[in-house]
Amino acid sequence: MINKQHIESKKGIGHSGQSQTLRSEESTSFMNFLNGDDNAAMYFFRAYNRKIFLYCAKLVNNAHIAEDITQEVWERIIKLRNQSQPEIANPGGFMFTIARNLCLNHIKLRKHTISIESISELDIPHEYQPGSTDMEELVNSSLDTLKFEDKELLVLNMFCGYRFDEIAEMMGMSPNAIWTRASRARAQLRDKVKIMVKKDNL
Repeated sequence: MINKQHIESKKGIGHSGQSQTLRSEESTSFMNFLNGDDNAAMYFFRAYNRKIFLYCAKLVNNAHIAEDITQEVWERIIKLRNQSQPEIANPGGFMFTIARNLCLNHIKLRKHTISIESISELDIPHEYQPGSTDMEELVNSSLDTLKFEDKELLVLNMFCGYRFDEIAEMMGMSPNAIWTRASRARAQLRDKVKIMVKKDNL
């Protein structure tokens, strides 16, 4: 089982060294999970279930569908248990890749069922979240108008709590490339929020 406190208490190891050690231990723990270790299974469920749900909810814009997709992510992973598997070096990236593919499948299916060509991007509805402030609602609405890749990047950072270097590793990209994309996506998000603010004030 992964012991984060033990890792963080090690002296003389910088942030990069800590990350590498944690990744190595998490990879080993994930293989234990796949080999039937229920304690490891519980660790990964507690560590990732909420993040995967938030990720899916923001991408598909529906909490109920996000719950179904999150459940399917775990079902797919559980099906891999006790099967011969190569070592998975990045369990988080592996799980989010499954979630991403399921979200994309849902979005593609929805596009085939509902024609959205004639709908303005600013008029595409998003799921209302009780307790959200007006500005948070504007950010959520604006986020929905970004390209999928840009929206995904900001969702992982803003709502799932991942640092950009962690997202870079998850996506198999360089940190510089992620920073560039994030900077561009944030600028687009700010512009879209401004547009919505002006629209609401008309």
